Amino acid sequence: MLLNGIRFIKGTVRFRVSGKSPERLLNLAAQRGVLLWNAHPTAQGMEGETAARDYRRLRPLARQAGVKTKVLHKHGAPFWAAKYRGRFGLLIGAGLGAALLVFLSQFLWTISIVGQEHVSEARLRSLLAESGVRPGAYRYGIDTAQARRDLLLQVDELSWLSVNIVGCHATVEIKEKTAKPELDSRTPCNLKASSDGVITKVTVGEGVTQVKTGSGVAKGDLLVSGVALSAQNTVRYVRAKGEVLADVYSEKELTLPKTVNYISLTENKAERTELRFLNLRLPCTLSFKHFSEAACTETADWLTVDRTALPLGFVTQTAHELRTVQREVDEDTARRAFSQSLLLYELFEKGESTRLDKQTSVKTTADGYTCSAHYVFNENIAESVDFSVEEGYNNKYPKKNGDSQ
Repeated sequence: MLLNGIRFIKGTVRFRVSGKSPERLLNLAAQRGVLLWNAHPTAQGMEGETAARDYRRLRPLARQAGVKTKVLHKHGAPFWAAKYRGRFGLLIGAGLGAALLVFLSQFLWTISIVGQEHVSEARLRSLLAESGVRPGAYRYGIDTAQARRDLLLQVDELSWLSVNIVGCHATVEIKEKTAKPELDSRTPCNLKASSDGVITKVTVGEGVTQVKTGSGVAKGDLLVSGVALSAQNTVRYVRAKGEVLADVYSEKELTLPKTVNYISLTENKAERTELRFLNLRLPCTLSFKHFSEAACTETADWLTVDRTALPLGFVTQTAHELRTVQREVDEDTARRAFSQSLLLYELFEKGESTRLDKQTSVKTTADGYTCSAHYVFNENIAESVDFSVEEGYNNKYPKKNGDSQ
């Protein structure tokens, strides 16, 4: 490979020798130090190759040997340069192109993230850009160690991260933390009521039931005890497990003023388009509109090669004018708003409960509207409460008067 490169730089000539004794030329060339290669006989005589400079020395040797030489092919940089000697624009363009390639190779063009599963890729790219790792950044000015520290501090889900820059491409390798498995605690506990209610169903997996179906309980009452007696009448401490369903009463109160202010978009907008290339921003359109309050959006159309976005494209920023509108709320609108709010309450705050009854009332006041909602939910009110062995023993066998302290 190296030898071929050297021959290309010097230039090579493939020639043909015709005459009575072509081998005499080989002997003379060897005596005069003219290097030949790939010499082989043909029907017309002999063919071979030599350097462009040595071919000039070969012609007088051919006359001395009584043979003739003919050039079959010229190859190499000297012949290519001679061909384009008069085309200065082409040579200048090639030089500028090479300089442009060297200049562009100093910047980061693409970034790939490897190992991402649960963490948002958009979030990772945004944090990387804040740390200087972004398309168009000068790659020798990027502090990969600082970027690594910044991401590990800001993203709790990451356990390991590395930033590797090779050429114009950066590879960000991450490893997410493995969720710790929930271990079954061996600490004894009771099940107590998390709210007032009427018991409808008791399912106990471990422990001693302290309530019956149909009985009422208050918040904090003992439902299932973690202190049990074995068959040998000895005390045994367990971690109570089970489900206690009860009908629970709940209230929800909402208010809404008669006059509300909300912000809306108008038809007025201003668009500004700019060409972005690496860190350069060239405006393509001008807009002199200015709004005191506006909502801005940005859309980008990047040049894509093989599904990879390059830091070259058009970015359009659109500013929509905002205005504050005051609106009077009537009773029908208030009822619809209350209905939607109560629906969200049932879905998100009481999503695991079963709604048995619902009664709502809306009242009009001087300031606005008030909604009172009364619910009855059937839900699991069992709540685990850990206790120590001494506490469980004292609860099972309370001290009598006269016992030593």
